[in-house]
Amino acid sequence: MDDNKDKQDVTKKAGILAKLKSIKHLNLIVALAAAAVCVLVYFTFFAGGGDEASADSSEDLENKIASVLSRIEGVGDCEVVITYDGEGEKEIAYEEESESNITTDSDGSGDRTVENSASSSKPVIVTIDGQQQVLVISESPAPVKGVVVVAKGGDDIYVKLKIIDAVCALLDVEGLNVKVFGMK
Repeated sequence: MDDNKDKQDVTKKAGILAKLKSIKHLNLIVALAAAAVCVLVYFTFFAGGGDEASADSSEDLENKIASVLSRIEGVGDCEVVITYDGEGEKEIAYEEESESNITTDSDGSGDRTVENSASSSKPVIVTIDGQQQVLVISESPAPVKGVVVVAKGGDDIYVKLKIIDAVCALLDVEGLNVKVFGMK
């Protein structure tokens, strides 16, 4: 009796494996699902809160640059304001759904196989702090449009050139887009 049960279990497992093997691109589907879960876990536990995080990181960058500039000889206290060209780009996670049907007809003249498939995608929605949001995989910052630096030594032409050179190196922006003024 145990032998019959073992044979039935093996037959069921073989049937399940055959069904899984018949699914097209199963490896890709499993890999995408695993990646989506990893991204979801990352953004749930480690990522900040969207637009507020962008504003904070922009302010942090301005403060870091001001801190570096104030250490340059002759600059003294300074403040930095950075403007951006747009809002940057976000790559959104999408959930892919595909459906395929394979039909085999035997009409005596030979076998004929017809395959129909359709796919669609929709953005992945997650709930963070009680709010539903689109899941963002990656974000690239907007390019820097211009920088204004107000420094105590900003009226001195040599200090001004040092500040422009430092800002260009730090932000990969052209010198024409950096304006330096003296602080009162």
